[in-house]
Amino acid sequence: MAEIIAVASGKGGVGKSFFSANLAMSMKKLYDAILLVDGDLGGANLHSFVGLKAQGKGIYNFLKENFRIEDVILETPAQVDFIGGSSDILGMAHINNFEKLKILNHLKRANYKYVVMDLGAGTSYNMIDFFNFSDKKVLIMNSEPTSIENSYGFLKIALYRKIERHLFKDPRLENICSKLRSRSMNYQRVDDILEELDRIDRKISEEVLEIVSEYKVGLVLNMLKFKKELNIFYGFENVSKKYLRISVEKLGFLPYDLYVSESLKKLEPYYLNTTDSNREFFDDIRDLILKKL
Repeated sequence: MAEIIAVASGKGGVGKSFFSANLAMSMKKLYDAILLVDGDLGGANLHSFVGLKAQGKGIYNFLKENFRIEDVILETPAQVDFIGGSSDILGMAHINNFEKLKILNHLKRANYKYVVMDLGAGTSYNMIDFFNFSDKKVLIMNSEPTSIENSYGFLKIALYRKIERHLFKDPRLENICSKLRSRSMNYQRVDDILEELDRIDRKISEEVLEIVSEYKVGLVLNMLKFKKELNIFYGFENVSKKYLRISVEKLGFLPYDLYVSESLKKLEPYYLNTTDSNREFFDDIRDLILKKL
C-alpha cells in the first residue's frame, strides 16, 4: 500500500504546488517508486512545475471516462511519475463522495512507495477529506497575515471535520455536528467541544480527545525573506496548541528565490536545476516528514 503525503494551504499563491513538485523530486533520491498527483480539481497547474507544457490525461479521464489509473500516469522531465488534475471542466471541482473514495482507494493501491498529492487551495469538503485521509499531512504558508490566518482556518476546519465524521452517526450528537459544520464556527476551542460531549457521554469525549491527540500536521514556511519571519512558526504553534490542542511539527522553511519564476517560465524542474544548497532545504524537510509525521 502506498502512503499518501497531502500538501495543502489555506489560500492560493503561497507556493504549494512548487513545494509538492520539488518534494517529490527530493523523495525520488531515496525511493524509485514516487508518484506526484495534482489534486486540484478546478485549476490544475502542477504539470508546469515538473516540466510539462500540458497536463495531458489525468483525473478527469480516470473518473469520467473509465481510464485505468495506470493509463493516466505520465513520465515527466522531473523524473517523477505524474497524474494531472483538472481545469476548465464544469463540475470537476465538486465530485461526489463515491468519486472521491475511488481516487483515494486507487492511489493507496498504486504500485508506489509514496504518493505526493498537491491539493487545491481552500476549504472545500473534497480538499479537507483528501487531507484528512492522507497518511502524512503538510501545510504550506508564507509570512503574509492572510496566509497565516487562512492556514489556521484550514487546520481548524480540517480537525473539526475529522471530529464531525466520528460523531455524525450518533443521533444524540446531531446538534454538535450541526455546529461543527457551521461556517460561524461555534466552537472557538476544542475544549468547548469536549465539555459539551462530556455532558452527554464521557466515553465519546475521550474518543474525540484521542483523535485530536493523534492528529499530526507538519508546517512549512515558504518564501522566507527575513530571519525574523521564523517567529511565525512559534506563534502558529502556540495558537494551534492553545485552541486546537494540536502540536504542529515545524518542518522547516524555504528561502525566497528569484530563480523559481524563471525556472517555471522555462519549464525547468527547479530541484534538478538549482544549487546543492537549495536542494538541501527540500531534503531536510523530506527527512522530517518521513521521520516525524
